Amino acid sequence: MSSSNKGVSNSDRFNDIPETANFNQFLTIDWLNEKNKLVSDGSSKDYRNKDLRNLKYRRFKVAIWSRCQTIITLTAIGVTIGCIAGFLQIFTETLVNWKTGHCTRNWLLNKSFCCSGFANDGEHKDTRSPLSKREEFECVSNGVWTPWSSTPIPFLIFMGLSVTFALFSTLMVNYIAPMATGSGISEIKVWVSGFKYRDDFLNGLTLIVKSIALPLAISSGLSVGKEGPSVHYATCCGYVITNWLMKDVLTYSKQSEYLTAASGAGVAVAFGSPIGGVLFSLEEIASSVEFSASTLWKSFYVALCATSTLEYINPFRSGKIVLFNVTYDRDWKVQEIPVFIILGIFGGLYGKYVSKWNINYVHFRKVCLSNWPIREVVFLAFITALICYTNEFLKLDMTESMGILFHECQSNDKASSFTHRLCQLDENTHVVSFLRILSSLFIATLVRAFLVVISYGAKIPAGIFVPSMAVGATFGRAISLLVERFISGPGVITGGTYAFLGAAATLCGITQLTLAVVVIMFELTGAFMYIIPTMIVVAVTRMVMASSGVPGGISDQMIKVNGFPLVESEDGDEFMDDTIAEEIMSPNLVTINEKMTLSSLESLIYNSETIAVNGFPVVKEDYDMRTGKKCIGYVLRRDILTKLLMIESDSRGANSTILDFGGSDLSFATELEGTQHMSFRDIVIPFPVSVKMGAPASLLFRMFKQLGCKVIIVENDGMLRGLITRKDIVRLQRTKKRELYGPPYICNTFLDEKILFVMKSIVNKFKRTEN
Repeated sequence: MSSSNKGVSNSDRFNDIPETANFNQFLTIDWLNEKNKLVSDGSSKDYRNKDLRNLKYRRFKVAIWSRCQTIITLTAIGVTIGCIAGFLQIFTETLVNWKTGHCTRNWLLNKSFCCSGFANDGEHKDTRSPLSKREEFECVSNGVWTPWSSTPIPFLIFMGLSVTFALFSTLMVNYIAPMATGSGISEIKVWVSGFKYRDDFLNGLTLIVKSIALPLAISSGLSVGKEGPSVHYATCCGYVITNWLMKDVLTYSKQSEYLTAASGAGVAVAFGSPIGGVLFSLEEIASSVEFSASTLWKSFYVALCATSTLEYINPFRSGKIVLFNVTYDRDWKVQEIPVFIILGIFGGLYGKYVSKWNINYVHFRKVCLSNWPIREVVFLAFITALICYTNEFLKLDMTESMGILFHECQSNDKASSFTHRLCQLDENTHVVSFLRILSSLFIATLVRAFLVVISYGAKIPAGIFVPSMAVGATFGRAISLLVERFISGPGVITGGTYAFLGAAATLCGITQLTLAVVVIMFELTGAFMYIIPTMIVVAVTRMVMASSGVPGGISDQMIKVNGFPLVESEDGDEFMDDTIAEEIMSPNLVTINEKMTLSSLESLIYNSETIAVNGFPVVKEDYDMRTGKKCIGYVLRRDILTKLLMIESDSRGANSTILDFGGSDLSFATELEGTQHMSFRDIVIPFPVSVKMGAPASLLFRMFKQLGCKVIIVENDGMLRGLITRKDIVRLQRTKKRELYGPPYICNTFLDEKILFVMKSIVNKFKRTEN
């Protein structure tokens, strides 16, 4: 079955592989022939009975709105995203801080707000002045922020709140808005490429649940980040606001530009990186569509509005949106390049193996844990909290932990020198103390990577960017300790830069982004002095990934794992030249005659056997049917349904009403010899793209990718022979690759089933014991 028409076809053999399993959940959009679908909002009312002054006022208002609509919509999207991001940051930090202490002045305040007030009272600073690490330590030492004490209360509070936050997050997702789960980047990327997903994926309910469940999930301590979900909730803002403010002129292609811009703003507010967010929207989200200058400036403006709003809210109480404000004043040295290469290799290996292991675990989750999504999340939260409580770099919130790891130990301002125990190591430090900190960093690296593998994809809002950066940061800081101890000596290198570069390497490895990663890291830290080392690390990471044959970042891989449609690159696909249109097309099609009665059309449209057909070729009825059918157009099912809803007729009228899909364009119904004629020509695509039966698949691929058409008609001597959809060409590509190179992801189904059997046996044993 083709996704647009039905019949026995040679493409039926392309249906039964996991990489195409969920194609039917997406609706293909015809970019080439898309028309404006105007939503009635009362603007077409008859004003003949209105006075001339009122009519002129209305026309003036419509003219002003048409000129201001775009900028108002973009501003509304950006401001909304910024407000939500500010709420998320404050709410998340508050929940995280409650797990380790409380503010003695007001228990509702998180550490940033509590200590900011302390600094202002003590030193008469402006409320928007930066709060340094030294002031945070003074805040704790002076009792303004009080950590939980009296063992075992801190442990019980930490464990109890971690599990509680995770439970509330997964309950909201499972019972209120299931589409709020996961990251959402893969689905958004497919959406803006021309395959529309379910409307509830971007609706207001999903936006609300994602915005509340995300802070709960992060605060639980699970190894998940907010960057991917931030892209999702930001895109939800773009979808809801454009449907509200632009419903009278909105088309799918125009809305895709706003969604792409909103997605970039989501990254911008998550990282405090406006330019990095713009580059992310173009390099990741819109990578499968043609570059558009209109999308670029929309992304720029929305990111500007969102980050400006976030800076005004000032959730970090630093007066800045820079997440990790460092002041590296020691330049790097050429002798450090081998270390940079090591960090780049680590990032490439991390991206390769963590994505592979995560995909295997996703398969295990589908086989063994699909019936227990809530229990899985609660168990993960419990185990994660139990493991992380004993390690300083795992116990802290990932953002706070990276702030410590990135920090320089000494700066020109001696009063603000960092006093963390990482900075108290020198050549006189006892080897036991050195090994204790070094092993703590390496253990944090391994444990965090393992937790990322088993946490990403659980039934909660979950991103993978920040957890991956945290893995790279602990590894890089550990490498810096080894360099200082055995090579350079203390005070020669800046240890925090190795953590910074390690985070860049793992972020690049898991996303396979280059320019966006470099810019995001600079905007995160302000470390412009290290632009060349960062580019070296990212370049090495990409070379490792390319030599390993990894097919894209984690979001691209998840598109294939979940069986989502996406027109990809044809580089290296030699089989596309060996396959022709006749081998791909659906030959036995359901067609619509040029002229047919209303009753016949209703019978065809509402027939259970054609309910899955999304479009119909229109054929000329007076042609010699023995030699074939001549295609004169193509019509979409949803357009026919919209037209039928506008017609009121009884059964007798339906039998006497002739519908014209190809004749003269009648603007109204006419009576002729007792028969009513109605024109449906306005919904017909009169010039569908067509090819000969011998056209190679490589040509079809380029036509679908560059023209953006939904279907291609296959003809022979001017007669209709079949039809090929955009999904068919993607299905061919993935099926052929599977036949030639084997499955892209090999999972041990036998082992999964054995584990499932053991789990069921244990559960049944407990049930019998309870009874």
